[in-house]
Amino acid sequence: MTDWVPALAKLPGPRYLAFVSALEADIASGRVKPGMRLLPQRDMAQRLDLSVGTISKAYAEAEQRGLISGEVGRGTFVQKRRAEARGLGPSQATINLALNVPPYTGEDEVIASALAEIVADGEMSNLLGYLPHQGLRRHREAMVTWLTSLGVTTETDHLFITHGGQHALSIALPMVASPADTVLTESYTYSGMLALSALSGYRLHGVATDAQGLVPEHLDRAFSETNARVLYCMPTLQTPMGSVMPAKRRQAIAEIVRRHDAYLLEDDAYGYLLSPPLSPISRLIPERSFYIVSFAKCLAPGLRIAAMIAPEAFRDRSINALRATGWMAVPVMAEVVARLIQNGGLARQAKLKRDKAAVRDGMARRILKEWLPPATGVAGFHLWLPLPAGRTLAALIAQAAQAGITLAPPGALRRMENESLGVRLCLGAPATEADLERALVEIRRILEMAEAISFV
Repeated sequence: MTDWVPALAKLPGPRYLAFVSALEADIASGRVKPGMRLLPQRDMAQRLDLSVGTISKAYAEAEQRGLISGEVGRGTFVQKRRAEARGLGPSQATINLALNVPPYTGEDEVIASALAEIVADGEMSNLLGYLPHQGLRRHREAMVTWLTSLGVTTETDHLFITHGGQHALSIALPMVASPADTVLTESYTYSGMLALSALSGYRLHGVATDAQGLVPEHLDRAFSETNARVLYCMPTLQTPMGSVMPAKRRQAIAEIVRRHDAYLLEDDAYGYLLSPPLSPISRLIPERSFYIVSFAKCLAPGLRIAAMIAPEAFRDRSINALRATGWMAVPVMAEVVARLIQNGGLARQAKLKRDKAAVRDGMARRILKEWLPPATGVAGFHLWLPLPAGRTLAALIAQAAQAGITLAPPGALRRMENESLGVRLCLGAPATEADLERALVEIRRILEMAEAISFV
């Protein structure tokens, strides 16, 4: 980069801004490629005959502009410039508040950097063959380390890498239930469980919930009345309701599962959003629990990587289930996750997503405060909007669609009283906070006015 010296001398303004302008121009021209590693700050200062303080300010400014990204222990890398997000509005495109995805925090650049590192290390060829069904041991060891940071302890031999959380559910459930068996869930449940039930013929039975999740008395009664032996639940930021089950309630649920000699499938997709995390129910009854954590919400859905902890008694059957349904999770993607755990990239992404969740949750509560239930104290990527008195769910969704906002009704597993109806607002999908704010303001306008749509 010695050719920057004459360029810097010609550019006006402070030297650190001249550095950033020269870097930006070289990225735009293609002379500096995405993924390129910049010199350490002291070496760059010596190379360009500038002070370390000037280069430090330049690197900070370049990172703020999205030109570079510093990674602890690895260095500073040039980022691919993302196309500027275009504002969405009813006249341009639909703002999707029905798809529950995490907000963008630069995960594509982090993943691209990990992939480039895999190629540079010559590791790619080692990941393209047939490998152990439950995943390479070093990948599983890295995931055990990540789970430990979430308050979940396990042995490496009890952890299985799957093609995402949905795959984990699809192999765990048949090991403890047969088609036509009753499976207990929250009264409103995850759409993936509804799809699995439709495919395999399980009879889902919804159990009443309150602001703290499953109601123990109702769960106890449901086990007795249905003879079910399996419970699927999401104790942390339950979807679609957004409830967070406190520790005392988790202990009660664990005792009920044990008393009925049942099994638990615990979905902890959003557990990382709590800081510090709550101990999962599975930790209280590991011998009868399948614990599932996906890397979709804390990193990227397209990785299709999750970890499942299974009881010791189901170890061999879990290995065979993985072989029968896909042989193994994609090792390259598992390698990406493992490297990001080891170099701290995943922890940084998790924090960035927690911060984004707090910003978007705060925005929604400011705009829709009189219509939302009390906050749980944990910011997530979705909120529950109860249906206002005198309104209909169909009309609310139709009015939102007319305004260019996509909402989706939740899947109820039992007849719900009108005061229990509502809709999930997914806050992560809009490209920018400005898009989200526009959508929320429009929803507030709809809620404030009388219904304007009739169906005949």
